[in-house]
Amino acid sequence: MTAIGVRYLTKYAAAANLARQKAEWPPHFGRVFMAMAAAHFETGAEARLRAALEWIEKAAPPAVYASDAFERSAVRTYVPVNDDTGGIAKRARQERSFPRVRPHEDSVYFIWEESAPGEVRRAIEELCARVTRVGHSISAVQMWLVSEGEEPTPNLIPTGGVAEMRMRVAGPGTLRMLEESFNGAAIARYDEMAEATASAKGKEKARRKRELQAAFPEGRPVTRRPQLVNWQGYSRAGRAEGAPDVLDGPFEEDFVVLEKVEGPALGIGSTLQLTEALRNACMKAAGSAPPEWVSGHEAGGGPARHPHLAFFPLPYVGFEHADGHVMGLGIAIPRVLAGSSLTRDEQLRRYLGPLFFDPESGEEREVHLGRKGVWEWRLEIEKRERPAQTLQRLSWTKASRAWASVTPVVLHHHPKKREGDVERIVREAFVSALLPAPEWVAVRPISRVTGAGHVREVPPFSEGGENLCRYQTHVVARFASPIRGPVLVGRGRFRGYGLFKPISDQEAEGWAS
Repeated sequence: MTAIGVRYLTKYAAAANLARQKAEWPPHFGRVFMAMAAAHFETGAEARLRAALEWIEKAAPPAVYASDAFERSAVRTYVPVNDDTGGIAKRARQERSFPRVRPHEDSVYFIWEESAPGEVRRAIEELCARVTRVGHSISAVQMWLVSEGEEPTPNLIPTGGVAEMRMRVAGPGTLRMLEESFNGAAIARYDEMAEATASAKGKEKARRKRELQAAFPEGRPVTRRPQLVNWQGYSRAGRAEGAPDVLDGPFEEDFVVLEKVEGPALGIGSTLQLTEALRNACMKAAGSAPPEWVSGHEAGGGPARHPHLAFFPLPYVGFEHADGHVMGLGIAIPRVLAGSSLTRDEQLRRYLGPLFFDPESGEEREVHLGRKGVWEWRLEIEKRERPAQTLQRLSWTKASRAWASVTPVVLHHHPKKREGDVERIVREAFVSALLPAPEWVAVRPISRVTGAGHVREVPPFSEGGENLCRYQTHVVARFASPIRGPVLVGRGRFRGYGLFKPISDQEAEGWAS
């Protein structure tokens, strides 16, 4: 076997996920590979070290051993930036934050079944010794090649079927892509030509200056941000034999959480008012031609054929004294981003990033919703170490066989008066939402979730034509296998109607009986 160890010297890891809202854990091996490649490029790019990186990228994705981790509060750092007022540039200090986690164990291991040849092992060992950080610069690490026979037993295994998580990995061609992004050859050539120009005189200087301008009309080349495109599914090792697979819906479980920090108290009945305002803000930030996964429409104007962004409330429900007031808003991101040729990273940064971060400075900014003089909300990305349970993703995504609606499910068409027709349409709604059909469903006007209330407390879903169905009901559903959220079902699911919360099998059975 071959294994690499990564020890976090500060006892925490600072590497943001794609939405820059949550720390990435476990660290994706693609990120570790980039750190090794950077060490290679920055210390001479020796051929024997390149051969080791090529061996790694051609090998199968590694298994992983990583402990669980506590999500830590964001580290707020003040960095100097240039003032754009003109004249002599002044230096100002602006706040930036970096999500981080504190793992239970300070070391992570990446383990390959293949045994690397001796010269490759020696080169990997040397590369590891040159790596000082993985992720942000405040995330200092020590890396080493694990001695043969001392590799830990992995607890995350690459899988080709249903996966519990997805992580970026290296693959054939990754090193070449990173090399092109690093742009080292072009930068070295520019510096060489610029130095020769500076030392020349007279006509020779003018000639060299023209050559430099012709070769590099935009000035000194820059290192471009690399984009890893290879993803691998991972599942936890040691799952009991015969245990059902956890099934994923169309949305990533790592949805965006926005905390309300200022504004009037609003209840579940304001769902459409809030989600429409957030969608409008998102569309404005995305620019004039957002792709299908943002707008919900194809390029020709027709309705999207693939899942798109869904906006939903995060109400205080499920507790003894819960009253249903909305504490924040969520944005569910589709697993497949349709309607653009850009990579997933590029799409998220281009179309979703401007809502939360200033495009010029990269500084985080608040989200403002509402109508002046009527209602106004101020929201921030949730990044506290211990947020309220309502604002924790796991409260809405935890894998479960039983789920109960918090906002009413809007049926796709009018039910007939015969018995069981509403339940039939609800089952079809789950399938339409790209989820499996439930084993059984129960419908009631009152939610099973404390604080969610009666369907009449939520105005009928008004989107679409006048003749579309307005019938809505609360639902409890149980599935043959656990489902991972967020779960949004029914005709109003992209605007926060049909939002479900995981419950226990016992709670579901008690409500249905």
